[in-house]
Amino acid sequence: MGAGKFAEVAFFHKSSKTLLLTDSIVSIPEEPPAIVQLNPYPLLFHARDKAFDPIVDNAENRRKGWQRVTLFAFYFQPSVLEVPKWSDVFRDAAKVTNRSPKSYFGLYPFQWKPDWQSCFETLRGDGRIFVAPILQALILNRAPNETLAWADRVARWDFQRIIPCHLDNAIAATPHQFRQAFSFLETQPATNLGLSSGDNYLLPEADFQVLREIDAGLHKIGIVPPAKEKI
Repeated sequence: MGAGKFAEVAFFHKSSKTLLLTDSIVSIPEEPPAIVQLNPYPLLFHARDKAFDPIVDNAENRRKGWQRVTLFAFYFQPSVLEVPKWSDVFRDAAKVTNRSPKSYFGLYPFQWKPDWQSCFETLRGDGRIFVAPILQALILNRAPNETLAWADRVARWDFQRIIPCHLDNAIAATPHQFRQAFSFLETQPATNLGLSSGDNYLLPEADFQVLREIDAGLHKIGIVPPAKEKI
């Protein structure tokens, strides 16, 4: 029994000075990508504050839903998201006119704090590159030495942009910025020297709470080994 292995692939296209990656680096767009707007219902569903709020299709709600879905996807439950009591969830569902399977029978177990958008802006960091929280908390922390050695090797390539397989691509980024994205594995990362506020690569620990609990639970039942100390 185990979680299996994680592997990353990196290619350097010399003529265009482009780094091609699979999963290790991402950059979040502020606006929802075109592909998720082909069916905007999930975005509009999560743009609501209450179960009985109407679903209204406009650019603002698509953006709002995209940003909330992004927080949910990257953190599972960020610090700005609370799960209300199920008695309240069922009470609110009774007020919903559309209780179809598409609308999850009127159930909406999400309660976003007023400052949720600040959490998204911190995660996005003005579009800077970073390592997804799930990789930080559940995978790469099992092998900090190997991960940093790999990041050092890739950072020796003379690239000017990065194309990952997910979210934004053709991101203007230097080898130094790429290497700094892995600073979460270091006890004393020199990450902010000469960088703008949007280039802060260390995400708030408060948003990692649920991921840390998952990590501890997986280790307790023997699925994953313990995380190793930072370098």
